[in-house]
Formats: sequence, C-alpha cells, structure tokens
Amino acid sequence: MSLLSPLFLLGLLGIALPIWLHRLQTNAMEREKFSSIMFLEQSQQRVHIQRKLKYLLLMALRILLLILLMLAFTKPVFFVPPEGAVTEDSTHHVIVVDTSFSMREGDSFEQAIRQAETVINAMGPDDIASLYSASGTVQSIRSATADQDLILNALNTIEADNGRLDIGAMIAALDSLIESSQANFIIHFFSDFQQSGQAVRFADMIPDVINGRPVSLSIHQVKTDHVPNWSVASVDVTAIDQVRVGLKNNSPGDLSAEKTVSLVINDGLAQNLTQTFAAPADGISYVSFENIDFAAGDNRLNVTVTPNDNLPDDDKRYTVFDNSPPAPVILLTANPDSLAVTYITTALETVPRGYEVEVLNLNDFDPRILQRYPWIVIDDIGAVNESLAQQLQAYVDGGGAILAAVGQAMAGRQLIPVGGQNVGGGLAFSRNTAYSVQRVNTAHPVLSRTAGWNNLVISRVLPIEAGADSNVLINLNGNIPFLIERNIGLGRFLLLNTNLDNTWSDLPVRSVFVSFISQAARHLSNEELLVKEQTVNSFLQLGQNGGASGQVYDPAGVSLLSLAATTQAQNIQLSETGYYRVVTLGRDVLIAVNPDARESDLEIMDPQTLQNWETMVAGNAGATTLVDGVAVNIVNEEPVALEIWRVLLVLLAVIVLMESLLGNRYLRFNTGNT
Repeated sequence: MSLLSPLFLLGLLGIALPIWLHRLQTNAMEREKFSSIMFLEQSQQRVHIQRKLKYLLLMALRILLLILLMLAFTKPVFFVPPEGAVTEDSTHHVIVVDTSFSMREGDSFEQAIRQAETVINAMGPDDIASLYSASGTVQSIRSATADQDLILNALNTIEADNGRLDIGAMIAALDSLIESSQANFIIHFFSDFQQSGQAVRFADMIPDVINGRPVSLSIHQVKTDHVPNWSVASVDVTAIDQVRVGLKNNSPGDLSAEKTVSLVINDGLAQNLTQTFAAPADGISYVSFENIDFAAGDNRLNVTVTPNDNLPDDDKRYTVFDNSPPAPVILLTANPDSLAVTYITTALETVPRGYEVEVLNLNDFDPRILQRYPWIVIDDIGAVNESLAQQLQAYVDGGGAILAAVGQAMAGRQLIPVGGQNVGGGLAFSRNTAYSVQRVNTAHPVLSRTAGWNNLVISRVLPIEAGADSNVLINLNGNIPFLIERNIGLGRFLLLNTNLDNTWSDLPVRSVFVSFISQAARHLSNEELLVKEQTVNSFLQLGQNGGASGQVYDPAGVSLLSLAATTQAQNIQLSETGYYRVVTLGRDVLIAVNPDARESDLEIMDPQTLQNWETMVAGNAGATTLVDGVAVNIVNEEPVALEIWRVLLVLLAVIVLMESLLGNRYLRFNTGNT
C-alpha cells in the first residue's frame, strides 16, 4: 500500500479531541419546592465530579470518523499483481474475431468462434490472452487475463454485425490498443479474409506494436473456397413512375439463376410488386417496375430477392425516394416587382431541388410565420426596419437561416440590421476600375460545386467590416469581403455584399448564380448533410454549421437524442440497417442505411498473399534476449494500482449517519425525553 498525500496523517492528532470531550461530565442539579428554609442552617455543598469516559460507542464512532476522514485525504493506493502476469515463458495471445457483415454468410461466424475456442483451450499455463472484435471499428471485448474461462465467456457474447472490415485500419487500431502490453505476441485473426478487405498498401497490414518484442501472426481462415452470392446492387427511380432494380452476381464463373424481385413501397400501404426473371451470370442485371404511384414526400422502397443464398442479408435493400413538391421559401422584399426578385425567383425554381418562392412585402410581413420555414431570402437587408430586425434576429438565434444581399437601402446605415456588423462609412462606393475576386473558399459547401467567380464584373460594394466571428468565403481585392457567413445563436446568416438587380455586379446574370443559389439553399436548410442513402457505420452530421440538430429516431423508432441535445450539433453513427428518421425545423426526413456493398463480394484473398503476410510479420519481429534459443523480450508487468479513497468516503458517510443517530439518542436520555 502507498499513500499519495501522507502529510494528512498529521490530522490523526485530532483523535484527542473526542477523547477529551467524553471525559467531561456535567451534573444538572434539580431543585425541589419547599415551604420555607428560613429556619434551616446554611451549609456549603461539596460536588465531587468523577472524570471518566462516557458513551464509549459514540466516542468510538467519532474517532473512526476522524480516522476515515484523514485516510481519505491521504488517498491510499493498493498495488495488486496484474491479472495476466508475464513470465519468461508467457505468450500473449491477441485473439481478433472478424464480426463484419460478410461473416453472416453461412456458418462463417460460428466457425470463427469454434476455432477461437480451440486456441483458448490450448493456452499454456503461463500464457495470457485478450479478446477483440473487428468490423467497422476494433472493440476490446476482454482485457489480458490468464483465466481461460473469462475469455471463453466473453467470446460467446460477440455477434456478427453490419459493418465493413478494413484490415489496414484494424491493424492500426490494434497498435494503439495493445502497445502497452509487455509480452511475446501471437495475433490470432479469425476471418473469411475477403479480397475487398485487404489494405491498399501491404505495409499497412504489418503491425507496429513490435518495438523489440517478438510478434507472430496466426491466420485462421473460416473458409477456403469462393462462395456464390447475389446481392441487390442498386434501386433507382428512373422516372416519376418507374423504378429500376440492379441485381449483382458477386461470384466468379458462370452462375446464372432465376430470381424473384419484390418491390414494396411504403411498407405495403401503397404498392407491392413482384417480377421473376432469369438473371445472367456476369455483371449487374436490371429489372424495371412501371406505373408506380408515389406518395408526396419521402417514400420507402424495400426490395428483396428470392430465393436467398448463403448471405441472405444482402438480398434486400432499403431506399428513399423524395417525391416532395417544391419546397416553400420566403423572399422578403420592399419591391416585389424588382429585377432582384425576378432573378432570385428564377434561380430558386430552376435548381435541381426546386423551390416554391413566396414573395412577401416587408411592410406587410407577419413574422409569426417565420417558424414554418427553415430558411428565408432577403433581397436587400437594408430595407428591414428595427422591429422586423429583432424578429429576424430571434428567428436565427432559434435555429433559422437567412440568405441576404445588400442594396441601395443600406446606403447611409452604419450597421447590418441582422447580426449588427459594422459598415465602414455606411455608403456604397465605386472606383474607376472594377473589383475582382481574389480568393474563393471552394472547400465550403456553398462554393464547392460552383465555378466562374473570377469572371464577375463588380463595380460597387459596401465596406463591410468582417469581425472575428465572421467566415469570409469570398474576398475581393483590397481585402473587401464579398460573401460572409456568420453563426448567430443556433442559426446561420449568409450575407452577399452586392445587390441582385444587376446594377452593382453582373452576378445575377451569370451561370454561377444558379449553382450558388442551389448550394446556398442546400446548405442553409442542412440538406447537403442529409444524404438519403448511407452505409452502415457512416456518420450523420447535424447542425455542424450552427443549425439545430433536431431529433433522430433509429430504425426501431427509438429516439437517439435527449431534449437538450436536439439544439446542439451532433455527429451520429448509423450502426443499424433500415430507415432513420430526422425531424428538424420544418422538415421530416428519412435516411436509408444499407451494408457496404464491398462486404457482399465474398472473393477471398489469395493463399500466397496470406502466407506472405504471416512471413512479413514474423520477419519484422525484433528481440532482446534468447531463452531456450527463442528470441524473447521479458518485461515485468507493472502491478495494477487500486485507489480506495472513494470507498472510504462512502464509509465516512455511513459513520456520520450512525454518529448522528446515536448522539440524538443519548441527548434524549439525558434530557429526560422518551
């Protein structure tokens, strides 16, 4: 045992205090009424106080309380031997079981478990073992121990999942997980060893945990022959009433088959269609379903193929088709008949997503309807009066988004009405030579798919001052911001430093304007973050740029976020197959999640490649000592430190309660209360 703060032991001197207090005794003299004492002779009363310890149990509790308090402050630490102690004869068996999607084929996973049990049962008396599962990530299932039963029990708890295994990523993860262990390693890897799981660089499959310690790789292959497998490769809506399903043969050689493809729309509430056809042996074959009647909004398309093969879980696929009408968006303006309104409306209605623009006059606008829309457009932010500016500020603070341009109404104003950015001089100005674009942040979602900014002719801008909280996406010469994004509260404010009636710049008549409006709309409404088809273990990013995240429901309908978390940026891993539902301001979106298509390709790695892998790992092993002619590196495992001060605090609380109860009991006894 060791004490981290031994000086607190001086506090044990306080034990003398309860001992001294318990030696005190006070005699309370009781007075009795008497008729008269005038005829009685006065005498002096002598009181003898015998000092002795009183209430021994109470005193013991108080002494114990002080002892526990001081010990808790000293933070005692007990050192126990490690569960898996290393000797010169020890071997650390690192058992890694592939739990990726392809292991669901036939009895592959059961074979892996049985082979792992055989390795564990064959461990030597001085050996230790640790257990890991490998799929989309590497998980530690059981830390190093010499107890075979513990490892076997842990082995029976793991199951195959829906993830994809990348062997290079697996080795990198193992490096960090077992680098602190001190032993001679044997990495036992139980897998089907898919060709698609091999690292791009062979060197990435060689572990770095060696550091002078012997490491060997033991490959346990659950199958050695190629297994035929068909999978649903794609589901596409090729027309408003037509669906095309792609069926892929993942097996080499001639393997034609008759397959029945079923298409269920919206869980059978809309349509349930079936076709049988002879699927050719090579590549992807297609079957089309026509006369489909899609409902408005997101539609669930469930495709299944029968008869099933040995990997039935990829004989189905989930797809979402968005049949929503053009999304409504507000365009606030002081002049509904202006050219700016025409340009903005035309761009929004022609973008691929399609928007239904509601042009509303700023002077007649009811701000209470703002909450119906995830984002809005303002053609001239300077036309916003103070009352409306406060309402717009609250709208953005709560998670809304605004795309705004400046215009003639900003002349003479010192501040942008929403957000309060300074405008130096307050007046629009021009020079003899036109401004030119100097820098474009093409990494930003608003600009990543746009081109042609350098060809703009810009004659007038505002001297807007970009503060520390501003993200300048486009800069002009003279370090003048042309496009600025700000996160305000939970929302976003995108400001374009030009008017949109083609008088300050020719942006509205350039082709880049439509692509810019399209990307800005997707960005401000968070649509670019909600790809409707994802693979297992991908991440759903919500509110990463300042917007509220909203609530997320998994395929079983269970909400994944607390109420507080719905207002914060979230990065949610999609670990299940099926449909996730995302509910945010003004939107209700479905996301279909399927296994990675590479896991359906069951072609196995070449035997020579596997042999080379084992040889390369063994050849890179170093050594520092020889024992019985075998290279080893013997390092004593450090004992495990166990801090018990938290346990002492719990005992301290119990003692305080007992002392209080016992003290109250003695107090009632002394005062004559029952």
